[in-house]
Amino acid sequence: MGQRKFAAAIVASVFSTVIASGASAQQADFFAGKTVDMYVGYEAGAGYDIYARLMAEHISRFIPGNPNIIARNMPGAASMRAMTYLYQAAKRDGTAMGAIDRNVAVEPLLYAEDSKAPYKDPLEFNWIGSLNTEIGVAAVWHTTGIKSWEDTQRRPTIVAMAGARGGLGARVLNSLLDTQFQQVCCYGSDGNQNLAMERGEVEGRVGASWSTFKISAAKWLETGQVKLLMQVGLEKNDDIPGDVPLVMDLARNDRERAAMKIVFSNQSMGRPYVMPPGVPAARVAEVRRAFDAMVKDPVFLADANKRRLEINNPKSGEQIEAILKDVYSSSPEAITAARLSIKQGEFKMKDETKK
Repeated sequence: MGQRKFAAAIVASVFSTVIASGASAQQADFFAGKTVDMYVGYEAGAGYDIYARLMAEHISRFIPGNPNIIARNMPGAASMRAMTYLYQAAKRDGTAMGAIDRNVAVEPLLYAEDSKAPYKDPLEFNWIGSLNTEIGVAAVWHTTGIKSWEDTQRRPTIVAMAGARGGLGARVLNSLLDTQFQQVCCYGSDGNQNLAMERGEVEGRVGASWSTFKISAAKWLETGQVKLLMQVGLEKNDDIPGDVPLVMDLARNDRERAAMKIVFSNQSMGRPYVMPPGVPAARVAEVRRAFDAMVKDPVFLADANKRRLEINNPKSGEQIEAILKDVYSSSPEAITAARLSIKQGEFKMKDETKK
């Protein structure tokens, strides 16, 4: 009986391998000679764009049929334009994907009836993965005299804001931790926000992605021209000095902690890649497998290192789905607290686009 079971297991294994090989061959037939458009939700040179172009140059080697991957910038509304295009107009055959801001996935949950998203459930989309687990930082320019995050509770601190739908971090901190961040809109890219800080137009930034900030502000960090006040996310980053507190550790009660978890959980999604709803499951599976293979590939990792791009704890498509399922299943009380923290966080916004 034991030999029969062993033989049956061998047959089943071989059969599964044959089926998988056949599925890959079918996808190779589809992707061969095709062009896959990767719609990037930010302008050229932004952090999301730089990472997306790295991925576009490498992932084709791991997709059956080796399609041509072209990154196409579609900035607008902090990636909501690109996400809306994927939802409403993009091809659903596997030849379209997006590199989008992590915030758009939780937009319907955080804004409820005020959400601008045409979709209500981000799990309708097919999540491919993320090249890193992100952490944001709050940082101020050295001339402000601000030494710790507590100083921002005692005096207004003017910070840059990418777009009108952004700035969640500063608002939530104002509401839950009594900081006095006042936001100036709309600077767009990381580079523009850093330049505004250097020129004295603003005093700092809240939620700047560490993976790109540590590169763009490397000299400032070395010379002490910028001061890190806190880490914004669910887990600390080992690259950041240990005396820079994690926002979750600053929560004063369970209600604040629950609200922060919902708002800042998107940091764990890093810089996500997504395909539209309705793409055939077999093609999604192949692209996911390609992504998972790419992030372990020595050639890819060497190129990322050469470009000084952090590949920190990459997330698979399944892991991103799990994060979203966890957040969207939060208790009604926690969701209400998160929504109120966004609405009640007072801030000043100026529209710099009209200048």
